[in-house]
Order: sequence, then structure tokens, then C-alpha cells
Amino acid sequence: MKTDPDHIVVARVVAAISDRTDAQGAALASALAARWSPSDRHDPLALEWLRRWNPRPADFPPPACTCTAGHCPICN
Repeated sequence: MKTDPDHIVVARVVAAISDRTDAQGAALASALAARWSPSDRHDPLALEWLRRWNPRPADFPPPACTCTAGHCPICN
């Protein structure tokens, strides 16, 4: 096992999650959901913004390839 502090923390988190029972997971999800107010999901201004939102993909031309072999990430 790695001794790097970040790896140790991640290993402990993974172990804690894997040891959690279904009932404990459901209780945690319920506790998190209870902290959100209904207005977080039903703000009238946000709903109006979403109705008017018109997402479009960005239209940027790719940079020109300057490699001589033609095998750079831009060419491929």
C-alpha cells in the first residue's frame, strides 16, 4: 500500500463506502436530501432561464497542423 497521505485518505474513504450497508446509504441520501429546500429545485427565475436557454456547440475552427509527418494530435 502506498504511504502518500492522499492515497491513505482515498483508501480510507473507499473502505468506508464499501463497508456501508444499504440502509446506511439510504439514511445518508435522505439526510442530504432533507438539507435541500424545495425552492432550490423550483426557483421561478431559474425555470424561466432554462426555458429561454438555447445551448449551441462552440464553433471554433481547429488550429492548422504544422507537423511534417502528419501524425500529430491535430491531424489525428
